[in-house]
Amino acid sequence: MRNTLGSVGVAAAAAAIVGARLSWLPVTVYLGSVYLTAPSAPGGAAAVWAWPMQPGPQVSAWAVAVGAFAAGTALLATRGARPVRQ
Repeated sequence: MRNTLGSVGVAAAAAAIVGARLSWLPVTVYLGSVYLTAPSAPGGAAAVWAWPMQPGPQVSAWAVAVGAFAAGTALLATRGARPVRQ
């Protein structure tokens, strides 16, 4: 649930910045790089930057995911998706 919530927020922010067509790209690159570089021990600073790889009850990881969702949703609601140029 946490990872879905955070990923939707990142994708919503990306839709407002780079457009709806490419909004999946930042999420995929971020999640892939975190999966490859996250430390195996949970907690610490990794709970903030590697929130998708943390175990469920990590409060810091939940805070980052909820913050990403809120920020992305607010950005998309205020600016809308970037228009596609043809």
